[in-house]
Amino acid sequence: MDIPNLSQDAVTYLKVVVVLVVAFFVIRLISRLLKRFLSARALPVDAQNILRRVVVYVLWFIVLMYVIAELNLEEVLMPLLGASVIVCLAVALAVKNVLSDAVAGIFILLDKHFNIGDEVETMKYRGTILEVTLRKTRIKTDDGTIVVLANGKIDSSGWVLYKRKTEAEEN
Repeated sequence: MDIPNLSQDAVTYLKVVVVLVVAFFVIRLISRLLKRFLSARALPVDAQNILRRVVVYVLWFIVLMYVIAELNLEEVLMPLLGASVIVCLAVALAVKNVLSDAVAGIFILLDKHFNIGDEVETMKYRGTILEVTLRKTRIKTDDGTIVVLANGKIDSSGWVLYKRKTEAEEN
C-alpha cells in the first residue's frame, strides 16, 4: 500500500468514527427532546415510547446507510440488508394481530370515546371499563366476570356507550 492510499483510508475511517460519535450524541439529544415533547401531550406512555423508538431506529438506520456508503461496503452489506427486510416482513406478518391491537389501542386511547369507569357493550359483553392498555381492554360484567378483549376486535366490532362516569363519581 502506498502512502497516499493509507492516508486516504485513515481519513475515511476517521470521518466514519466522528460521524458515529456525533450521531450517538445527536440521536440521544433528539430522543430526550422528543420524550419531553411527547410527555406534554395526551398520549399514553406506551405510545410515546413506541414513537420515540421508531424515530431513534430510523435515525440510526440513516447513519448506518451513510457508514456503509462511506466505507464502500454496498456490495457486501446490501444483499444482507435485502435479506433482513424480507425477514422483517415475515416477522411483521407473524405479529400482524399484535400490531393491529396496538394501533387500535392507540386510537382508542387518543379518541377517548370511553374511559375507565364507563359502562359499555362490545362484542356481546356489557360492563364497566376497568383498564385500557395499548393492546387490551378489561371489562367487568354485572356478574363480576372480568373480560379481556383485544383492542383490534373492539375497534372493528364497535361499542355502545351506556353510561359515562361523571367527575362527581370519580371523587
